[in-house]
Amino acid sequence: MAQSNPPKVIAEFNGSSLKWIHAAEPEFQRRNLDLDNYTVSVVEDNESVAVTLTSSDSVKGARGSSGSYPGFTVEISKKDKKVMRANYVR
Repeated sequence: MAQSNPPKVIAEFNGSSLKWIHAAEPEFQRRNLDLDNYTVSVVEDNESVAVTLTSSDSVKGARGSSGSYPGFTVEISKKDKKVMRANYVR
């Protein structure tokens, strides 16, 4: 029997990004952020990686936090995988 509703892909990303998301998770939990309300971005720099939560309903291209939920960023050192800073986005 054929499926009437094929599975929907909700995320695809490079597997190496997962370690950075896991490193940021304790900061999200500490602030009781419900990840169901967010889009997660992983941005790599020369010496660090930033894992950012953006409200799912935020305005694309807007500066700062524009959605119903506050944006939040965790910056992690590439050298030792330790959190360098964690802060809400204004």
